[in-house]
Amino acid sequence: MVRRTRKNAVLKLGGVGAFAALALGAGLSLANAGESTATAVSVTCPTVADKLGAVPAAAKAGVDQELRNLETQIANVNARLAREPGAANGQLNDIAGKRRAVLDRIRLNITRVGGTAPAGLDQLATCTLRNGAAPADAGGDNGNAGSDGAVAAGGAQTVNCPDVRGQLPAVPAGAAAGVQQELANLDREIAAANARLAQLAVKPEGGPNFVNNAVLGPLRSKRIAVLDRIAINIGRAGGQRPDLSSLATCGLNAAGAGNAAGGNAGAGNNAGNNGGNAGNGNNGGNAGVAQTVNCPNVRNQVGAVPAAAAGQVQSELNQLDQQIAEANARLAQLAVRPEGGPNFVNNAILGPLKDKRVAVLNRIATDIGRVTGQRPDPRLDLATCGLN
Repeated sequence: MVRRTRKNAVLKLGGVGAFAALALGAGLSLANAGESTATAVSVTCPTVADKLGAVPAAAKAGVDQELRNLETQIANVNARLAREPGAANGQLNDIAGKRRAVLDRIRLNITRVGGTAPAGLDQLATCTLRNGAAPADAGGDNGNAGSDGAVAAGGAQTVNCPDVRGQLPAVPAGAAAGVQQELANLDREIAAANARLAQLAVKPEGGPNFVNNAVLGPLRSKRIAVLDRIAINIGRAGGQRPDLSSLATCGLNAAGAGNAAGGNAGAGNNAGNNGGNAGNGNNGGNAGVAQTVNCPNVRNQVGAVPAAAAGQVQSELNQLDQQIAEANARLAQLAVRPEGGPNFVNNAILGPLKDKRVAVLNRIATDIGRVTGQRPDPRLDLATCGLN
């Protein structure tokens, strides 16, 4: 009897232990599931539909389709982040470029039928991250302008500049082309500064104030010159000359954080390069060596542009420059932190860049045809870019 009782006691204890282990395992699974849900990374993007105002009936179908495209882009990025949360910052850049292309098409749909282009669409391209990364600073905070500028190797900082586009007063029609050109110059300056910071992340140099002295200081001087030219353009065309000096100073985003609202750009503009390397399919080169895109020169191929279309065509050419800058910024990031397989650059950078360039080339042809009455064939052969 004693022996049987001991055996039963052992069995009971074994059962309790097994149950406890099962309960503990279930508890850990639930905890992990809860933790995974709580820290899931996803993008949050500005709503567009309620910023469009009255959309002409003739443009409504096209605009609705583009709004659906925006939702699809968000869904695709979130699906990618569910699989690869570490790709968050790269996905922010990719979706910003794709959203700009869609917002451009929305604007074109509306203006093509005689409607008024909605104001501030460009500001709706940038998305932020929920859970897992700091969001991009859409307000262009300058609070870090006094940073010591130290850059840790392997983590690229980016400049954080105030948004100039959203701070401009009404721009007279006679100043629109000049102001647009200067805004593109601001984007290129941010691109060059970010490329320099990407190099410093790979190969740090200088003392604690190096970034302030070699990057932020010169950037401020260049921005002052551009902002002065914008004010002069507006005043010369009869508008009230604005004081934009407070928008000159940029700060720094922490390594890996989103780029500033003032422009998401990369290394210099390669619009003048030929397209001889368009078939290059490598994956972005070795870590620490930033490639740049090599795109055909569109400016030299446009031909004679009617005066009435010059402003719009110039704006589209500036868009091409900005697209190249964004692609170069992405390549600079890949030099610091490689990702993807052998076709990643083709699929994530060169392919989307070609799509955006096709849209711009079509709009240039439409701008010219609207004035001449005969739309020329768009030079789509100039859409494909390669790599330097």
